[in-house]
Amino acid sequence: MRLATLARTLPLLLILAACARADNTPLMSTKSPVELRAMQSRSFATPDRAQTLRQVIATLQDLGYSLDKVEAAAGTVTATKLAALRMTATVIPRGTNATVVRANALVNFGGRQHQVDEPLFYQQNFFAPLAGAMLVQALPGPALEEGTAPATPATAPPPARPGS
Repeated sequence: MRLATLARTLPLLLILAACARADNTPLMSTKSPVELRAMQSRSFATPDRAQTLRQVIATLQDLGYSLDKVEAAAGTVTATKLAALRMTATVIPRGTNATVVRANALVNFGGRQHQVDEPLFYQQNFFAPLAGAMLVQALPGPALEEGTAPATPATAPPPARPGS
C-alpha cells in the first residue's frame, strides 16, 4: 500500500519540484516595463553602433567592471563589478542617425539576484559617464603638424565671485 501511494505521489512531487523557483532566479522589479525601459535606455546622436559599443566597453572598464562577455554582432556587453553587480548593456541602432543604449543591472544580495530599478543608479553609475565618453570621443581634436606633440588642454579660469 505504501509503495502504491509513493508511486502516485512521486510524479506529483517531481512536477512541483520542477516548477519551484530556483534560488539563482533573479527577483525582477515590480515596476512596469515602460518605467524600466525609460530608466534603462538612453539615445545618442550617432549612427555608429560599433563606436558606441566600444565606448560602452571602455566606460564599463573605467567604472571598474570586468568584462564577462562581449557579443559585437548582437551589440551586447556583460560585465561584473566586485562579484556583486552585473551589468548588461545592449547597443541598438535607431533610425539613420541615432543609437540607443539599454543597460540592465542585477545585484547579488542574500544569495539572490535582484534587478536594479532605481533611475538614479543608471543615470549616475552608467549613463552620465557614458555620455561624457561619447562627448569626448565626438569632440574634434586640434590639427597637429607632423612631428609636434598634442597640446595640453587649457584650464578655464575659476568663475568670478559675486561682489569681486
